Amino acid sequence: MNNETTITTNESGAENTTATETTNTNDTVKTFTLEEVQKMIQSETDKRVTQALKTAELKNNKKVKEAEKLATMSATEKYEYELQQREQAIADKERELTLAENKAAAASILADKGISATLVDLVVTDNADTMHENIDKLDKAFKASVKTEVEKRLASNAPKSGLSNNTITKESFSKMSLKDAQNLYKTNPELYKKLSGS
Repeated sequence: MNNETTITTNESGAENTTATETTNTNDTVKTFTLEEVQKMIQSETDKRVTQALKTAELKNNKKVKEAEKLATMSATEKYEYELQQREQAIADKERELTLAENKAAAASILADKGISATLVDLVVTDNADTMHENIDKLDKAFKASVKTEVEKRLASNAPKSGLSNNTITKESFSKMSLKDAQNLYKTNPELYKKLSGS
């Protein structure tokens, strides 16, 4: 897509600006006047300013309510309230730090157990004991799922009971998949050697 802006001067000396947008798909040319471009820019600017004002208003309302609340308190109540707010802020920071540390520890434990560390968010909590319980539950469920899938696949790849190893010819052996050839080697190594020429 090509965009072009053209500025021309008419006989009276006034500038006339047009913006041109060309698309390569069907070579359609759209021309915008300076006023249209300015209106589009102004519209987008207005949207962003309105959103910023709403956000600032919400923050200011919160601060005003907080100030009104503090204004009605005695000096002792203010002190206790501010102390409570500081303690809450410290507790929040400690919780964030604990979660970050536990997340790193959980990722390491999951990797040691052979489970993808991308699942760390499923098990991490701010309580280490609960986190270890979650990891153990995930590990058991993961291993059970893997075991079930492996058994399912092994059962589907079991040799057909109607076929005898003696009915395998060199031609059918050459068309066998590597997995079937390996299975034949495990179940009847002598026939495998005979058919493979080893």
